[in-house]
Amino acid sequence: MLAKRTGNILDIIVGEYISMARPVGSEAIVERHGLGVSSATVRNEVARLEEEGYIIRPHISGGAIPSDKGYRHYVESVVREAEEIPLDEQRMLSHLFHQVEQELSEWTHLAASLLARMVCSVAIVTSPKALSCRIKHLELVALQESLALVILLLQEARLKQQLIAFDKVVSQGELSAISGKLGTLFHGLTVAQLLAQDGVLSPIEQHIKNAVVQVMADEDRRRYEEPYIEGLRHILTQPEFTHAQNMLRLVEMLESRDMVRSLLPEMVVDGGVRIVIGAENREDAMKGYSIVVTQYGVPGEVNGALGVIGPTRMPYGRAISSVRYVGSLLSELVAELYVGPERQ
Repeated sequence: MLAKRTGNILDIIVGEYISMARPVGSEAIVERHGLGVSSATVRNEVARLEEEGYIIRPHISGGAIPSDKGYRHYVESVVREAEEIPLDEQRMLSHLFHQVEQELSEWTHLAASLLARMVCSVAIVTSPKALSCRIKHLELVALQESLALVILLLQEARLKQQLIAFDKVVSQGELSAISGKLGTLFHGLTVAQLLAQDGVLSPIEQHIKNAVVQVMADEDRRRYEEPYIEGLRHILTQPEFTHAQNMLRLVEMLESRDMVRSLLPEMVVDGGVRIVIGAENREDAMKGYSIVVTQYGVPGEVNGALGVIGPTRMPYGRAISSVRYVGSLLSELVAELYVGPERQ
């Protein structure tokens, strides 16, 4: 734990560096922040912060920049005291979302666009996904004498297809009859409900049911949908990306959507905003970046994730309040769409 004065000086260094993007000198701290102590005292405190790993001084006689440890201390203070988005901005954001038709893709695109602009970083938003998918429609199409295509329409308009082979010839007429029977029998059911369902099925029907269960189980294992990414033009205006090599690394990282998507399950926590800073990231490619992320949706039913990625020199207060508020807006909209009409 840092002493109060030492912690205050560290937070000043982090705040100044986030704003100015250049090392912060002891004299600047004294001149701009009126701490009531001498320059020598501030220099001693800065030296202590360097010894304990909270700051780095690129040059011995130069100013200080925060380390990941310093950013973490700053973030813990900011999280406790994070200001809300101003009321006029809240009203504007709410109005923008309610102007958009009830289309999930429109909501996610708007959320990503707004977050990227608000934080001048890259925004990541996934569409809301039910924790347990349910069957809406089942269709079987004959392709060859003993090969068919299972077309499965799930809730949220998710279309899945699966090839299925039989050990005998099955006509399209037979498949259509089975589609009608199983479509009615399976409508609205989850994987767990399908497995628990009693009833006598023919060997062909059981084979089709097994294929349907497998498709749905695979879908349930994917916690989040493909992320929508926005804001490359905003983040590239940051000083960290004035060098072409840094820009190239960033673009390559964002193009690896599998990597970005794989980060979400371990980062997101229910009911709060999570901040991952620099070396705290599991992926080596993310070590130079910070992520602010949250989950939105209807707890226990349907969830999505949203957040921002930027350099460790990120405006954390703004990022946290923006992610939190946009997440709350999306949660309200999703609740209206998924819960309201169906349960009223």
